[in-house]
Amino acid sequence: MKSLVLWSSRTGNTKAIAEAVYEALPGEKDIFEEGRQPSVDGYDLIFVGFWGFRRGADFTARRTIEAMHGKKVAIFATAGTYPDSQAARDYLDNAAALLPEDSECLGTFISQGRVHSFHIGKRSEHAKLVHPMTPDRLARLQEAEKHPNEDDFRRAGEWAVSMAEKAQA
Repeated sequence: MKSLVLWSSRTGNTKAIAEAVYEALPGEKDIFEEGRQPSVDGYDLIFVGFWGFRRGADFTARRTIEAMHGKKVAIFATAGTYPDSQAARDYLDNAAALLPEDSECLGTFISQGRVHSFHIGKRSEHAKLVHPMTPDRLARLQEAEKHPNEDDFRRAGEWAVSMAEKAQA
């Protein structure tokens, strides 16, 4: 089996998770930043990673996911939110919904990750109204600074292996 790992990253979080996925995968494999990959023809399983943006994938990843015709795809992401939150499920579900009907989403994975400084520091007045800096939000963002960590990399690798096994079944 031949696997392809694609990633789009703003802070380095998704790239780091992509590398953990890549390292754990058995068999023939390649890894590329989205938009720099070769044709996806010839790959049996494609991992598409993105940084969370507006409860879905970033624009680069959206284009990549929408172009995955006739493929087995595994979707992963990083976001500042807790991995077991509704927001995390929204990121993954909204991204998976972009897949063409002739493709199959084998599974999803999300890791918490540090948030771009724009969202923590100086922000527009609109952003401050939409996402006020509450004590709960501050605590979540402070926790996000500790991720991805070794446990996140281990879990991503285990997930990647399970996706490869599922693709071969």
